[in-house]
Amino acid sequence: MLRRSRPVAALCAVVLLSALTACGSDPEEGTADEAGSATGELSEVSFTGEVGEGLTAEWSAAVEQPEETRVETLVAGDGEEIAEGDTVTAYLYVGNGSTQEDVFSDYDNGAPESIPNDEQVGEVFLEMMDGATYGSRVVAVTTPTDLLGESAESNSLGLGLDDSVVVVMDLVEKQETSPTPSSDEAEDASPDSQPTVESKGGDPVGLDFSGLEEPALDAPVQRLVIEEGDGEPVTASDTVTVDYLGAVYDADAPFDESYSRGEPLVSPLSGLIPGWSIGLDGVPVGSRVLLQIPPAYGYGTQGSPPNIPGNATLWFLIDVVAAE
Repeated sequence: MLRRSRPVAALCAVVLLSALTACGSDPEEGTADEAGSATGELSEVSFTGEVGEGLTAEWSAAVEQPEETRVETLVAGDGEEIAEGDTVTAYLYVGNGSTQEDVFSDYDNGAPESIPNDEQVGEVFLEMMDGATYGSRVVAVTTPTDLLGESAESNSLGLGLDDSVVVVMDLVEKQETSPTPSSDEAEDASPDSQPTVESKGGDPVGLDFSGLEEPALDAPVQRLVIEEGDGEPVTASDTVTVDYLGAVYDADAPFDESYSRGEPLVSPLSGLIPGWSIGLDGVPVGSRVLLQIPPAYGYGTQGSPPNIPGNATLWFLIDVVAAE
């Protein structure tokens, strides 16, 4: 629940969170004269279905594994060009070109991906988005190693290292972004500005928001140190061991917590939502802290269904057990 990238579907964990590399593309392929028209094709496989509505692959022959990744625009959308730093709502499809099999489809899974146009996703996806417009359908013919990097040898997609891989991205629309907080540093909060902790049997079970108004979406991270520990200060590069409870505004129950499980979370702060790194930086080990995290430093406009809606401010009660 706390991870920086929320997987919409299995491919997020397999592909988007991997360290990916690619070998370049041919910018001359797939050039369109008219936005929205079909502009390219693969002789071995064709794709039917409207961008953003569906995709079906029809194989006529095996696809030879390329020496280097090549990218082609199949349908040129009539939207604006995708900019660096955009987050793109996209449907992904992956096929094994050697066995002529479909191995993954967001259309089959029923939900698109939120794909950032930045280095998080690796070179294959970056090249597919480079110069593309919203509404486009782009295909890459690549290798498991180029797509998955170090994860290629043991990937869950069933791709062999000698297989060719056909990746299609339907670049549907630009995803709305949450308001930028007025500061990227945590502010010390007063107790009367924050919910109170509800406990049962000595363990926290919830947060009481009585009398509190929902904060502005651009408010910075708010930090209330309830009990200050005497350990070393936490740094953003640390791996932390914590017990925690998380809730959204005026919630009847937490969306997640570790106290009842008896198993603290152990994770690098860099792998969690940014609000944790911002809020825990400098907090001594042994402290109990309440953090108020704006959506831009949480789960953004996407949220984390079903319990965290889009553009939700998050509150976390955190007991910092250890950091190293």
